[in-house]
Amino acid sequence: MRCAAFMQSTLLKRTFQIFGVVALAILLSFGFVYHQATSYMVAQLDSLVTEEANFIAGEARQGRMAAFRERLRQDPRRVKPTGLFDAEGNRLAGNIESFPSGLHVDGAPQDASVLRDSFFGRGEQSVRATARRLPNGEMLVVAWSTNYNEQTAEVVKRGLIFGLLPGFGLALIGMLVLGTYEQKRISEMSTRVQRIVSGELQQRLPAHGTDEPLDRLAALVNGMLDEIEMMVRGLASVGDDIAHDLRSPLTAVRIGLDRARASAKSVADWRMAADKAIVRIDHAISVVTALLRIREIERTRRADGFSDIGLADLVDEIGELYEPLAEEKQLAFRVRKESELIVRGDRELLFEAIANLVDNAIKFTPARGRVDLCLTSRGEDGCVRVADTGPGVREDERDLVVQRFYRSDRSRHIKGLGLGLSLVAAIVKLHGFRFNILPGPGFVAEIAIGATSISGAAGATRGLLSVDLQVTEEPVARCK
Repeated sequence: MRCAAFMQSTLLKRTFQIFGVVALAILLSFGFVYHQATSYMVAQLDSLVTEEANFIAGEARQGRMAAFRERLRQDPRRVKPTGLFDAEGNRLAGNIESFPSGLHVDGAPQDASVLRDSFFGRGEQSVRATARRLPNGEMLVVAWSTNYNEQTAEVVKRGLIFGLLPGFGLALIGMLVLGTYEQKRISEMSTRVQRIVSGELQQRLPAHGTDEPLDRLAALVNGMLDEIEMMVRGLASVGDDIAHDLRSPLTAVRIGLDRARASAKSVADWRMAADKAIVRIDHAISVVTALLRIREIERTRRADGFSDIGLADLVDEIGELYEPLAEEKQLAFRVRKESELIVRGDRELLFEAIANLVDNAIKFTPARGRVDLCLTSRGEDGCVRVADTGPGVREDERDLVVQRFYRSDRSRHIKGLGLGLSLVAAIVKLHGFRFNILPGPGFVAEIAIGATSISGAAGATRGLLSVDLQVTEEPVARCK
C-alpha cells in the first residue's frame, strides 16, 4: 500500500523528471564527445590522404612514378588502395578495379567505396579517397581505408556506453533511495502534524539539525509550535485564573444580596448591601477590563503606526502624574533627565508601560522610602530607569511575576489584580524588547536603548528598544 502510494507520488514523478533531464544532458555530452572524436580521426586521415596524393601527383608530373609504385608495394595491411585511370576512367595501373563512383577530381577527400583487386583476392572497401588529374589527362586516385577509424570509433562508443550505463543505474538508484528517504520524512512530518491537529500540542516535527531545507522548515515550524503551545497553555491558565478570581467576588455578591433579602429591615440596609455588591462587581469588571487590554495589545499590529516620541516629555508627564501619590505616601520621588532622547514607538503604550513600573514602585515601597525615575545616557547608549527601595523579587519568582494574576507572598496584603507586569510584558513583546527580572531587596526597571538605535546627529532613535529589568541592593545609587 505504502509502495503503491510512493509510486504514484509527485516526489517520484519529480525524481524521474530530474533523472530524465540529467540523463539527457549526459547523452548530449556523449554525442558531442563521440562526434568530436570521429571528426578528429577523419580530419587526420584526410590530411594523410591529401599529403600523399599531392606528393605522388607531383612526382608523376615530372615523369616519375616511383612514389606510386612504392605506395602499392608498401601496403602489408591492405589499407592504401591506389589506382591510375585514363580520361575515360579505365584502369591503367594500381589495385583499384574501377574509378570510384561520384569521386570529384582535384577535390577534397571524401567517403567512397572501392573494389580492391590484388593477388590476395577481390574485395570492397570503405575509404576516404581523393583524385588528381595529371598533365596527360590521366587520373590518380589515392585512398585510405576507414576500417581502423570505424573500429576506433566503435571502441570509443562502447567505452562510453558501458561507462554510462552503470552511472545511469547508480544515479537512478540513488535518486530513488533519496526520494524514498524524503518521502518517509514527509510522511513522518504529516503524521506529526495530524497528531498536533488532534490536540497533542507537545508533538514536534522531526529535525536532524542540518542545514537542509526540510530541517530548516522543521525548525521554523517547531518554533511556531512552541509559541502556539505557550499561548494555548497561557489561555487555559488565564481561563482558570479568571474563573478563580471572579468566583470569589461574585460569590460574595450573591451571599451579600441573599443576606440582605433575608435580614434587611430598611432602605439603608438595602443601600449598604447594594454598595458592597457594586464594589465587588467593579473589582470583577476591572479584572475583565485589564485582561481585555492585555489581549488587545498582544493581538494588535500597532508597530505600523509607530512615530517619533520625545522620552523627556514622556518622563515629565509621568513624574507630574505620580508626584502627588508619592507625597501622599511620604515617599521621596525624584525625576531626572540627563539626555534628550527621541525614540520610535507607540507613545500611549510606552507611557502605559513606564507608568505601570512607577505605579508598582510607589505601591510596593514602604513609607519614607524612595522612588527614582531617570532618563540617562551611558556612553553611546541611553535608558529610562525606575528604581525603588521596595522588597524586590525573589529568585524563584523572577519568571512568575509577569504571569497574569500572580501575586507574591510579600504583596498579597496590597490591593491589586496581579496584571500590571503582565501588561508591561505585553507592551515589551509588541516592541520587541528584552524583559528580565532579577531577585534582590531593591527593584530596578530599566528600558535600555542601544547605540545602534540612537541617531548621533539628532539624538534620535530609529530602531528597536531593549528592556532590561534588574534588581540591586542600592537602587537609588543606580540612578545617579
